Amino acid sequence: MPRKFFKRWAPSKETVLSPAFMQPFAKWLSHPNLWHFNRRSVSGGVAVGLFIAFIPIPFQMVLAAIAAVLMRVNVALAVAMALISNPFTMVPIFWLAYTIGAWLTGCRIALPQAGISFEWVMAQIHTLWLPMLLGLLTISTVSAVVSFVTIRLLWRLNVILHKRRKQSERPPSVR
Repeated sequence: MPRKFFKRWAPSKETVLSPAFMQPFAKWLSHPNLWHFNRRSVSGGVAVGLFIAFIPIPFQMVLAAIAAVLMRVNVALAVAMALISNPFTMVPIFWLAYTIGAWLTGCRIALPQAGISFEWVMAQIHTLWLPMLLGLLTISTVSAVVSFVTIRLLWRLNVILHKRRKQSERPPSVR
């Protein structure tokens, strides 16, 4: 079952709430659906985390946790998915976002012969920001929706196959 896969990697509610600095937040983090691994909670947690992961703001993990609490989805998965954007992945994410945004807006910028540098990006920021922002919002929305639908469908398919497997294992007299 998918539940076993997710439970193996996620921290428990007790582990998260055990440090003293987390005690003030225990009231908000006590809802059971924030820690359960069911189809709704897992798909929602992944979608929330992916949506926030591609928004270029500081403290993405904190924002993912707050959004997960407000939406009553799995907090651990939302925070884990927010980690997709990190210093190692930001350059490819920004490049893809700019490419998608430039395609959507029809805006093209001539790249310098010497290659892209930080100084060139800062000099061109007035023309880069709109395609970049539109691309990031597009990636955020599409990844959240696709992950939500995919996880829900795969989870449902897994449950159906599990039930069929259990029925086929039963002796014929019990059916």
